[in-house]
Amino acid sequence: MRKQLLMLGLLASLSAFAAVDPVSSQKLELKPGWNLVTLTRPIVAESVTLFLSLKPMMLDAWNKCYVRCTSKDDIKIGVGYWIFSRTEQPPIDLVHEQTQTSYETAGLTNGWNLVGMANNSTWMSQADEIWQWLDGMFQTIAKEELPTGGAYWVNVNTL
Repeated sequence: MRKQLLMLGLLASLSAFAAVDPVSSQKLELKPGWNLVTLTRPIVAESVTLFLSLKPMMLDAWNKCYVRCTSKDDIKIGVGYWIFSRTEQPPIDLVHEQTQTSYETAGLTNGWNLVGMANNSTWMSQADEIWQWLDGMFQTIAKEELPTGGAYWVNVNTL
């Protein structure tokens, strides 16, 4: 009996250990040309520096133009970013913060929005039209097909 209890305790501790993900990250896979990406969770300072070195651009909806991201304040969860790559790159590993338990994602406004699917995105119900950038061109995509980590042009007419 004691041997069985010891085995059960050992199995329980191994199960608990296996469920913990000590390092969580997001891989960016950049193809040659323009890439539309988003961040799914907050990233550590070193990954922010790495992401900024890719010269991402985001939509300035107020001025209706793209702006280059130059500081950590420009890096937000659930925002769509354009990144240009001259060549195909090996996957870029962006390490998530482990201490942050909650965060906000980008909200939508009337008209076109450049947003991403983060882990807790809830904007799909407000979207009237969704377009993705795939293989160098825009295509419509259904709400049910939106993978986490993708970025999209979303049109809203009902806010």
